[in-house]
Amino acid sequence: MSRTKNTAYWLLPILALALTFCANPIPPEGGDKDEQPPRLIAEKSTANQQTRFEKQRIELTFDEWFEVQDIFNQVVVSPPLEHPFEITLKGKTLRFDFDEKEELRPEATYTINFGEAVRDITERNPAQNLRFVFSTGDFIDSLSVSGTIVDAQKGEPVEGVLFMLYENLEDTVVRTERPFYFARTDKRGQFRIENVKSARFKGFALQDANRNYLFDQAQEPVGFPDTFLVVNDSLQPTVRVKLFTEEQPLRLMGSDDSRYGLVRLNFSKPPQGLNITYQDVGQQVIFERNPDTTKIWYSLPEDQGWSIYLQKDSLLTDTVKVRARNRQEFLDKAKLQLARPSKGPLRLNPAKEATLTFSHPVTAIDTSLMALYEDTLRIEVQPRYSLDTNGQRSLFIARPWKEGLPYELVLLPGALTGIYGLQNDTIIQAIQVDQLKSYGNLSLQFDSLSADSSYYVELLGKGDERISTFTIKGDSTFQRTFRALPSGTYTVRFIEDWNGNGQWDTGNYDEKRQPEPIYLRPLEQLRSNWDLEAAINLVDLRKEALAPPAPAESQGQETDRPPSGVDRPGRKPPSGRNGN
Repeated sequence: MSRTKNTAYWLLPILALALTFCANPIPPEGGDKDEQPPRLIAEKSTANQQTRFEKQRIELTFDEWFEVQDIFNQVVVSPPLEHPFEITLKGKTLRFDFDEKEELRPEATYTINFGEAVRDITERNPAQNLRFVFSTGDFIDSLSVSGTIVDAQKGEPVEGVLFMLYENLEDTVVRTERPFYFARTDKRGQFRIENVKSARFKGFALQDANRNYLFDQAQEPVGFPDTFLVVNDSLQPTVRVKLFTEEQPLRLMGSDDSRYGLVRLNFSKPPQGLNITYQDVGQQVIFERNPDTTKIWYSLPEDQGWSIYLQKDSLLTDTVKVRARNRQEFLDKAKLQLARPSKGPLRLNPAKEATLTFSHPVTAIDTSLMALYEDTLRIEVQPRYSLDTNGQRSLFIARPWKEGLPYELVLLPGALTGIYGLQNDTIIQAIQVDQLKSYGNLSLQFDSLSADSSYYVELLGKGDERISTFTIKGDSTFQRTFRALPSGTYTVRFIEDWNGNGQWDTGNYDEKRQPEPIYLRPLEQLRSNWDLEAAINLVDLRKEALAPPAPAESQGQETDRPPSGVDRPGRKPPSGRNGN
């Protein structure tokens, strides 16, 4: 008896394994490549476009074996269901089951959009335009709302964003209720909500981080049209929405006082308006402020702890305790030296200052121990030396550099004294000045501006490096020339600075404030020994921002015609040079 029971016990997993292989067909090997997606067999499926629909299982049968992938993101039910649905497979049939607790809305048209969830098992070709529509009323609504959602800062389309429609027009609805209709954007940032009834709706875009169809997290990107959307037989709106993240409160993300003489404060964003003070215990302090990090260099005569105070709007927001560290142990190993020693000569733009950055702040310089030699004849010349005002870690050397000549900077021991009282050993730095013809000049002409408005402009280089920033106020036209720029491709970031504060400001839903408009204008490539002229027209920039995105297959491809808003840049040898 016990032997029979044991045999049955071991046979059960083997039988289950065999059934698993039977239920999951294996793609055949060889033969022609399958290029056809699964096709719905209507006569074997639950009838689509039903009216007076009552909750039931929906079955969709296809002409080949298939699989279902990424159900949560691909399968979209609008209006959204209150409870999770279930999808199962039986042979070549997909089964969609409502939760037993689900109550369908009366007089509503429902759409189940399967996206690209259904794919064949050979080449993973997705079924095209697979939608199941039904109405709990007497007719199926046939109106639509469509549009495009773009990133407010980059102007690029954003995929996977919800655009939602609400019958309730109250502002709080986006935080308290699920939408009546919704759709998700595709790779081109485009969405289309179909089978919409005739009504007036509130529209709202949401990058739903926690997937609950509610704007309940402050950091979730959002966007909204400026007006309600009226949908009827003669009006089927098409909207363009800018997606933005609201201004977040400044937060101290962390601090690091692990070594003597330096405290790092990391913030959630640039700490504008933050007042940083400290407990005075006789220390010397130098601040080095970077976009999201503030370095506080200090030197203490004794090993003791102290405190740093962070104040915003006269309110104490945080206190950072700095632990006592062993000063002598640090000084035994520390050196005042170049932070980024160059392996060869420092390449120098003849129109710029030479810059040397050191391992910690410099508090004093002795020019009698500094010498700069010009050319191979080593003719000593007299430059101007200065320290940067943000952290005092950079030494600037300025003079009328001669093109193409080598220079040598010699810093004798004691030329520099750092915050810890340490002095440099001998530093010899070779400098090679480039030819001016290795660089180009860029002239920007701005037109169609409003003299009553303010604009903030950034010139960006490779990797969005900020080359220069400037504001334009009180002018309808404006010109700015940049000389001796390295060859390469540059971009103009043009901001309509509505509040005139010299920076870009994001939007706010509760205040019904849209983000300030940003226009990015890639420029023609700047070549060495050439002048590049580019005219940027604000009217054309605005028109281009409203244009629909290019077809997916052409995105990123170059064209022979200049982009809208920029005249074909004039390219010519710089004045007074032959261009050779």
